[in-house]
Amino acid sequence: MLHSLPLVEWTHGEWTIKGSTIAGIGTCYLIPGLNVAFDVAQGLPQFIGVSRLFITHGHMDHASGIPYLISQRGLAHLSAPEFYMPSHMVAPMKQIMATWEQMEGHQYQFHFNSVKPGEAIPLRADLVVRPFEAHHRIPALGYTLLRRKKRLKAEFAELKGKEIRELRKSGTEVEENWEEPEVSFSGDSRIEFFDNNELVRRSRILFMEVTYIDDRKSVENARDWGHVHLDELLPRLDQFEGEKIVITHLSSRYSVNECIKILDQRVPSHLRSKVDVFPQS
Repeated sequence: MLHSLPLVEWTHGEWTIKGSTIAGIGTCYLIPGLNVAFDVAQGLPQFIGVSRLFITHGHMDHASGIPYLISQRGLAHLSAPEFYMPSHMVAPMKQIMATWEQMEGHQYQFHFNSVKPGEAIPLRADLVVRPFEAHHRIPALGYTLLRRKKRLKAEFAELKGKEIRELRKSGTEVEENWEEPEVSFSGDSRIEFFDNNELVRRSRILFMEVTYIDDRKSVENARDWGHVHLDELLPRLDQFEGEKIVITHLSSRYSVNECIKILDQRVPSHLRSKVDVFPQS
């Protein structure tokens, strides 16, 4: 069955994410206000203007658009895009681009950056992206977008304002840096990415692949293919400290409306408002 990939919008608070996600067909997300993307599917036109792109893994439904976007940015005389990806992808992607350059008789401008879990990639003074380990069938990463803040050090928490001002005047550093996880993207992964990562569980918004949602596919099937089943997420929902889990990467055997009905039936009522489904149209 041939699927198109419409770009749709999801909003929560000040965060607006545009994208598309159907398992095996294409997954890509764009945060317009930051000019940043997470995965690129087949390279939708709306992503041509994005200069920083984070790739979770090398499966074609997430990464096949890389050469096309590089080509289109060149045609538009835009700056060389910065791609961030797992280390094992860099050499093969350079080889792919070299082959395209040979076929087309043109040299493209781009940067492929190898990143590893925990590394900080600054977006601006108050925002940073940190990769985390995913657990897919091939090496993979997820990404967390964090807001950098300052907070009062714990040892000064009981002091009054005047006392803190005096400490500042004396040259004492009373604040410490703090990173608050805003948005996480799981990419494709087994459930271990959630179990093993506190930043993911604390994220205000978690875009989480849940490919299978009923007994048409078992948990074992999901794990064999490096994915999450709804049966694995449900008992962990109360561990999520953030505001929204957005289910993504649904198998094409399910519609969004069908997923919503299943969530209504199976998610405890006091947690239901925390779980959304990324729209498909």
